[in-house]
Formats: sequence, C-alpha cells, structure tokens
Amino acid sequence: MRRRGTRGVVFALLAVGSACACGSDADDREVGGGLAGTAGSGAGSGVGGSAGTQAGKSGSSTGGQGTGGTAPIPIGGTVGEGGNDTPNPPLTTDVNVIITADNAYGFGYGTATELLNYEGGVENPDADDIFACPIGVGPEEYVVPAANANAGGYLYIVAYADKLVTQGVIAKFFRDGAQPVFTGNGNWEGCATGVDFDVGAGGPSLAQINEQIQICNAGDSDPLTSSAGWVGTDETPTGYVVFGEDNSTERDNPAVGNEFKIACDIDPEAHWMWFEWSPDRTEGSPFLWPGGELNTTKDFLIFRLGAEYVPEEPR
Repeated sequence: MRRRGTRGVVFALLAVGSACACGSDADDREVGGGLAGTAGSGAGSGVGGSAGTQAGKSGSSTGGQGTGGTAPIPIGGTVGEGGNDTPNPPLTTDVNVIITADNAYGFGYGTATELLNYEGGVENPDADDIFACPIGVGPEEYVVPAANANAGGYLYIVAYADKLVTQGVIAKFFRDGAQPVFTGNGNWEGCATGVDFDVGAGGPSLAQINEQIQICNAGDSDPLTSSAGWVGTDETPTGYVVFGEDNSTERDNPAVGNEFKIACDIDPEAHWMWFEWSPDRTEGSPFLWPGGELNTTKDFLIFRLGAEYVPEEPR
C-alpha cells in the first residue's frame, strides 16, 4: 500500500498468500498476512492484526483470519441483497479510499454474514484530525489491493462518535478509470447496534463487529436501543440511514444543514452520512449531538454497500 501525505496512520490490506512483501521504501511494509500498520515519522507495527499510532491518531488492524501470519481470506461474497457466497473472479485494479469520521471509523470488505478484512479503530479526537490537509493530518488515504476488494461482496464502514458537538462519516472509493463511489450516495444500509464505544477505547474488535452483523441480520434486537436490524434511507420507526451536507461548504460554527468543515481531498459530491435515531424529528439534526451522556445515537454504527457498486471495474 502507498500513502499520500506525510503524516497519519497507514495500513496495508494484503493480497492472499503473501507472507512478506519487502520493498525499498520502509513505509511500504506488508507483514504476515494481516493488515500491516506503518506510520510516516511516527511509530507503527502490523503483524496479523496489530496496531500503529502517530500524532494522536490510532489504528488497529485485523486480517481475514486470526493472527500470527495467516493470510486473509480472499473476498468473495454475496451479490447485492439475497445473493450467494460464491466468490467472484478477482478484480484486476486496486480500490483507493479517502475517508474520515467525526470521530472514529473502520472499514473493510466481507460477505453478508461477516466482515473478512478490516482496518479499524482510527480515532479523531480533534477537528484537525477530522478535516485538515494534507492527507494524513485529517482524512487518511488507503489502497486496497484488488484481491481484497472483490466486487462480489460488501463494503462495510464501522463508525462511532464522542458525545460532543457533531458526528458523521464521509468517504470516497475509486479505481483508476472508474466513476468514484461516495458516502451519502447510493444504496447504503445501516445498522445501529446500540453498543457504545468511547473515543480512546480503540473501537470494536472484528469479532464484536461480526457478532453484531449476525444480530443485525436477525433483526430482533431491542428497538429502543438499536435499529432492530438493517435499515436503508427510507424512514422506519426505528430510524434510518441519513445523508447530510456535501463536502463543498465551509463552516464556522456547526448548524443544522452545515454541521461540518470541508474534509481534505474528498470530492464535493461526497455527503456526510449517519444514522437518524429520531425518525419523528421536527428540529435539530442527526449530525448534531443532542446533549447528555446516554448513547442517544445508538452507535456504534455499521454501514454497508453491495461491493458491486464500489466502484465498478474499469472497462
């Protein structure tokens, strides 16, 4: 994986069966077969699901299977809703990702029943960590090798926030020669798990996320504390995925409809995305914290999009 910018936590999603790929650049490391963490001038490590830290940001990475050098499972999966788990032919081009969140995120690819490759626990406690340029100070950039981004499965984003001011996630996914895919556009669905994580805790583990995916699929969790399963952008009594402002408007103080500053290097077409926990809302915004110490927003949140849309392979 290559990175753009001079700071930030950097991880590599490894191709299947790669025990070590050692280039001349010490910052381009692939170790073991998990997700390898590196960091520009800071410290990082990555052996089958370890952590790297730098400049107040932290990231933990988990490969497709276990630890200790086991290669990730090749990404197959379902084709849209109601598909099967037959792996698709591998893609030939990598997926580039630029992503940030207020305040924490992880992402990866998997099937309808489990997340297989995951980069998680990237936490942004301060405004510059979320928005600032260059890449790596605010938003991070990743390159997901084609073998790990098979278009037959699902793209997942996991997000959670502190209980202060604003919350949301924004990202761009693109291949050379293909149309980019953004948060806030397309057939995203989400599940509010109601399992609370505070910034600084490092976020849910891969096992915890997969446990919640199973609960989301069952659709029988408590509607008072969760979305009670997957929801789309259509309003439901338990909430729904909400698309917010695009990435074109600067702001001084957060306000309804203009909650966020411009996030570095993400296209204006991208929209902030979150979960609307108050489906009968008449005032305020799901992107503005309502106050208090309860887990009102029902996060952590899991978003997913059929990876056949993320994005189509160049032709």
